[in-house]
Amino acid sequence: MTVNISQSTQFEITKLAINSKLGPIDVSGIFEELNIFDSVLVPCVSGNILIKDSIGLSKKLMLDGSEFIDIDISKDKNSQSLNFKRTFRIFKQSDRTNINQNTEAFILHFVSEEMIYSEQQKISQSYTGQYSNIASSVLLDYLKIPNNKIGIFETTKGIHNVVVPLLSPIDTMNWLVKRSVSEKDTADYVFFENKLGFNFVSLNKLYEQPSIFTVNFSAKNLTDSIGTEFLGVTNYNITSSFDVLENTRNGYYSNRFVGFDILTRTLVESNFGQANNYRGAHLNSTSNIFLSRNREGRDAGHMPFSKVNLYPFQLYRNYQGYVKENDTDKSLMIDETHKYIPQRKAILKNLMQRRMTISLPGNFFVSSGFILTVDSHAFSLSSDSTDQTDKSVSGKYLILATRHMITPQKHETHCELVTDSINTGLSYAADGSLDSSKYK
Repeated sequence: MTVNISQSTQFEITKLAINSKLGPIDVSGIFEELNIFDSVLVPCVSGNILIKDSIGLSKKLMLDGSEFIDIDISKDKNSQSLNFKRTFRIFKQSDRTNINQNTEAFILHFVSEEMIYSEQQKISQSYTGQYSNIASSVLLDYLKIPNNKIGIFETTKGIHNVVVPLLSPIDTMNWLVKRSVSEKDTADYVFFENKLGFNFVSLNKLYEQPSIFTVNFSAKNLTDSIGTEFLGVTNYNITSSFDVLENTRNGYYSNRFVGFDILTRTLVESNFGQANNYRGAHLNSTSNIFLSRNREGRDAGHMPFSKVNLYPFQLYRNYQGYVKENDTDKSLMIDETHKYIPQRKAILKNLMQRRMTISLPGNFFVSSGFILTVDSHAFSLSSDSTDQTDKSVSGKYLILATRHMITPQKHETHCELVTDSINTGLSYAADGSLDSSKYK
């Protein structure tokens, strides 16, 4: 990434204004902090701005939630990817406190206009087709989203006949992603907004993206290279590295699906597990599965009663002649719970097992849903030049969420990174070295 800046935290505010009933009001000179949030787990971009007011702004504008805020901030005027230009709807004012007799402070919260528009309507409609086509119809027909605000849209597998049960458009999108299955039979779709627009995509599709750049943990102020400093981590925290107990409870290693259909009076039981049934890709070479054997001599991938999912199941209606002849609608409205119920929660929970937060010099190119490569040095006194990388931390990460924090003095980007795998190359103890330590 090439940047034309003299300082890694520099920025320039082209426009920061509230559009009110009295016209645009420039607040670039009176704001204390501006935060912009996006996340793979949240449908819309949001934010807040802390204003220190000594001109009676609240009194003059009579803020009531009909206002918009225009944000146009440049990092490098020669690079559009490093700049941020958006308009948001202000929906809330909070924390209004007095500082002295002439000054008060308050926070204005804002969100993408689509969120408020979505809450103003409900969908109660039948659809036939792929879930991805239904999702596209919801965005275009109900939220009126223009094509230039559509990001990555991935086709789902299967044809479905469904009735949306009186949900708002955004709740409908979340309802659809929970049921969507990719061509690789993975139930890992997410719906979110980032700098590309609104995305309806599987985690596997996001994993296939090239890394936008590599962040480093090098010591600061040892070089005059702005590029190195711009991509350098200023602060970090490894939130979690693994949690075998949580993954076991969520059925990531293995689980059992028990499906029942009260119409056809059928019962089905199937075993699933990421070690044996997962067909998707991973960000790195080795998935978060350590195949340690238990007292029965079986590894976690062969213990399906770790989690049991009891859920309605309708697939057999396709093969029941009586149902097809007498109630065609019920034979066509098949909710394939056996495909997404055993998988989705397990995949998402596992993704959260390896999680870290990092702080970078402000960079609008960084957005949720992108891939970052982390190059972490080894925290040891080893003089071996070939042993300078910490493989337990280094590798590719999905940007789960970002927070762009801007003050009058600087711009910082805080990221939450997650990964479903590592590059250690170890998934089991081939020599049985762990056996001597068990059950004592």
